[in-house]
Amino acid sequence: MRAPRIVTSLLIVLLGLSTTACSKTTDYGPMGSVTGKLTIDGKAIDQGTQLLFMKMDAGYAAFGETDAEGNYSITWARDGERKSEVPLGSYKVLIQPPRVGKDTEEMSAEEMLEGGDVAPAKPKFPAKYQQHATSGLEFTVKEGENKINIDLKSK
Repeated sequence: MRAPRIVTSLLIVLLGLSTTACSKTTDYGPMGSVTGKLTIDGKAIDQGTQLLFMKMDAGYAAFGETDAEGNYSITWARDGERKSEVPLGSYKVLIQPPRVGKDTEEMSAEEMLEGGDVAPAKPKFPAKYQQHATSGLEFTVKEGENKINIDLKSK
């Protein structure tokens, strides 16, 4: 009679361990990755356009930058590391134009402290997209892979 209870208990423990080992849970809960394409009126946006995903209820922010085709992936910095996944939930998104001028890797510490020659380019999209309160862009990140394509409207 005792053996079936031990076997059952052992199976429950092993099942719990395998479930925990397979899920991507952190101190921030389950996580999800975010990739997609940012376009304006259906055409690729300028390379280096920046996306900021803000989880308003927790104060988290994750960042991405477009490549030449408008593709992006979001990363999140925690514990001194860049992570390719973010906590689940609702995120408001704002878009910033690419930076122009010297690359920060080419700048001295003094130039960085003074602001260097890096400034945002003139945006090729309406200013409303530069503020999370007015962008109208809000997305829910779910566990696993999230493909979020965003098409901005020029007018």
